[in-house]
Amino acid sequence: MKRRAHAMFACLLALMAFRAAGVELPSRVVDTEWLDANADGDLVVVDIRDAITAYWESHIPGAVYLNAEAMRFAEDGIPVMLASAEMLARKLGALGIDRDTPVVVYTETGDYKAPYLVWILDYLGHTASAALEGGFGKWQAEGRFVTQEYPILKPTSYDLPDSLNDAVRSSLEDVEQILADGDYGLVDVRNPALYTGERGFWKRNGHIPGFKGHFWGDDLNADGTWRDVDELREAYAAIGVTADRPTLVMCGQGLMSAHAYFTLKYVLGHENVKNYDGGFHEWSQYDHLPVATGSE
Repeated sequence: MKRRAHAMFACLLALMAFRAAGVELPSRVVDTEWLDANADGDLVVVDIRDAITAYWESHIPGAVYLNAEAMRFAEDGIPVMLASAEMLARKLGALGIDRDTPVVVYTETGDYKAPYLVWILDYLGHTASAALEGGFGKWQAEGRFVTQEYPILKPTSYDLPDSLNDAVRSSLEDVEQILADGDYGLVDVRNPALYTGERGFWKRNGHIPGFKGHFWGDDLNADGTWRDVDELREAYAAIGVTADRPTLVMCGQGLMSAHAYFTLKYVLGHENVKNYDGGFHEWSQYDHLPVATGSE
């Protein structure tokens, strides 16, 4: 029986490879139907859910597991900063991803980690990546095939570009300059209690003066799909974020803000969006930098 199951799985993989050779991503957001029809060896599917136990229990066929924390490292004593480009390249290569590999990332329903990996790939200049809308929950709710089998990986070399895409990432120094210039839409996507300083985990709680609060989770429907584009556009415009001006997004440590980055850039079509991944956990460490509390 076990031999028969392995044979059936091998046939399934062969079928998927045949039907999707040379696959190209239709957009930076893909739906479950498209992925079901196109997943194969040319397309690396990354499961970035929190718990490895969830992956062990079931995952999309062919998906490789990656924990988001594997992409982070301490920098100058500041924890959970983005790892160096060289470290990121080694990890991606080990997953069978090179600079031309199409990548689709999925996570739990209504979570932010898939856009986080897409943002990392954008930073490396890797544009062939997309997030699965609705995540694994939508895939499973639709009764699509899942497995406990591990994929057969073909490690490769991920060659870094000559220069990284700094247009999508802000350092602390960048944030200070942006605040001084005053020409950016500024969004803090943490929940309201963290934004106001009512709750928090850091040396100082509150938010960076000038940033407007907009909870990232409000961009999604209950099933993890994105809200209507007009509704999203109106919600962001209400806090001064429009397509005709650059935007800087932030949260506590760069993950939730990567979701807002993705929403603005790939759902709403804003061209100039940066993520401050050091976030409030970095900013709040420096006593000379201002911190505000309350709703404004």
